[in-house]
Amino acid sequence: MSNEMLEKGKAKRASVMGQPFVDRAFAGDPEAFGADFQRFMTEYAWGAVWGRGNLTDRERHMITIGILAALGRTGELSGHLRATANTGVSERDLSDVLHQVAIYAGVPAALGAFNLAKQVYAEREEGRGE
Repeated sequence: MSNEMLEKGKAKRASVMGQPFVDRAFAGDPEAFGADFQRFMTEYAWGAVWGRGNLTDRERHMITIGILAALGRTGELSGHLRATANTGVSERDLSDVLHQVAIYAGVPAALGAFNLAKQVYAEREEGRGE
């Protein structure tokens, strides 16, 4: 992938997850273990996939959240739940997505995601969320 795709990915990632998130991802030695994975993820996930167009960031974010919730990937899910403020995913949108997860992936997966979302929303209200 080109530097152009990396820069496109960084911009998209920052617009969804926030610039501080991207800054932390790329902080430190660019040759350190894992740095190449950050570049790879940013080029492909954020530049090539999130940057495809057609779907809005809001739509793409709801799909991503549904997949992460269905798979029980709570570490990634919590970051994406925090980032809903950046993509226009409302609490009602999130509730609808998690209801879909309950039907198609199971109630325990949806319940875990609902509980995590409550925690993220509480942190946001207290001013502790990103």
